[in-house]
Amino acid sequence: MTASSIQSSLSISINERSPSNTHQFIMNTPSSDDASTEPAISIFSADYKKYEDLKQMLDGNKDNLKLEAMRRIVGMIAKGKDAADLFPAVVKNVVSKNMEVKKLVYVYLMRYAEEQQDLALLSIATFQRGLKDPNQLIRASALRVLSSIRVPTIVSIMMLAIRDAVNDMSPYVRKTAANAIAKLYALDMDLKEELVIIIGKLLADKTILVNGSAVQAFEHVCPERIDLIHKNYRRLCNLLVDIDEWGQVVVLNMLTRYARSQFIDPYL
Repeated sequence: MTASSIQSSLSISINERSPSNTHQFIMNTPSSDDASTEPAISIFSADYKKYEDLKQMLDGNKDNLKLEAMRRIVGMIAKGKDAADLFPAVVKNVVSKNMEVKKLVYVYLMRYAEEQQDLALLSIATFQRGLKDPNQLIRASALRVLSSIRVPTIVSIMMLAIRDAVNDMSPYVRKTAANAIAKLYALDMDLKEELVIIIGKLLADKTILVNGSAVQAFEHVCPERIDLIHKNYRRLCNLLVDIDEWGQVVVLNMLTRYARSQFIDPYL
């Protein structure tokens, strides 16, 4: 290659790297700082916006959007996905005037109240109002959520709620009260005497829906109090076939134990 050709190629190279071209090259080349921070920003942004659309729908004023959000959230739970991060946004809607929204909120709360006890405690007053709701499903759901907050400081509130629920007109609410007894007893065993009185009342309940849960509470709290079964034995035997399958197992075991301890001759 001649000296003139070398000079010509150098001139072309220098012209290609003129200030304007060099500025363009620098602007298009990521710096080491940009390269290191860009992935972190995208990761943070994705995490920050997790469920952001659902949170906005729940924070809005439109019931149709809240209902759609709750349906999606309950659907996520049904598929086994974790929706615990949405608890603060969901629990605010427990006071919703829309009955469908409120029902789905309680479905969510029954799933996560035990895990998010600190946040659930902030809504205790709302759950107590739910115990007085005209809708039996809301009353039962409020009691289930309340009994899932296993904190000793609300034992007295739980006891009062169960005592009232036992006298509720709805058998579904009374059944929920029976299921809550074991949870309350686990929190404070000193309440046994009061709970035994409540269990005796539930055992005498005439509704099949209540009987299985009442016997389960009996077996958990005071299985030695056979005297509570005496006047209910034959009725429970007759109702056994109509009790739900889960309740049948508990009732059958209890009746078998009773018969073996009380009847000397099983053929009498």
